[in-house]
Amino acid sequence: MPLISEEDRNFLVDYFSREIQDPVQIVYFTQHQSPLKIPTHQECMYCKETRDLLEEVAALSDKIELKVYDFLANKDEADRYGVDKIPATVITGKAKGRVRFYGIPSGYEFGSIIEGIVDVAKGTTDLSDATKAALAKITQPVHIQVFVTPT
Repeated sequence: MPLISEEDRNFLVDYFSREIQDPVQIVYFTQHQSPLKIPTHQECMYCKETRDLLEEVAALSDKIELKVYDFLANKDEADRYGVDKIPATVITGKAKGRVRFYGIPSGYEFGSIIEGIVDVAKGTTDLSDATKAALAKITQPVHIQVFVTPT
């Protein structure tokens, strides 16, 4: 059963076709899904659901490519993208930066990941000129984290 309703899929197909001109890549880090339950093996909560959701999103536009990596087996890739926990979604595209999401992008976070895909694909944001000027003055790397919780 699809996670995204037909109405929302139709909206997103149209939205992506209008807003995404350049390719964008979603890089997803997950845990290998084994049919066996191993008592000492820690399961990644929401990894399967996150992957299913990202597969549905990627299928809505030929400009969106989804790459899936196993967090442990592909440690070099995880390090390259700065991923230190799972489930992790990294969006890369035209812009020199990247956006990382940890956890399942459901609820309000779903809108954030959709807008993140569009912004990264465009290489732009809707920030005001004043904000862009203020950010241009930053000369050292900054690590920004935004935490959200479902309510």
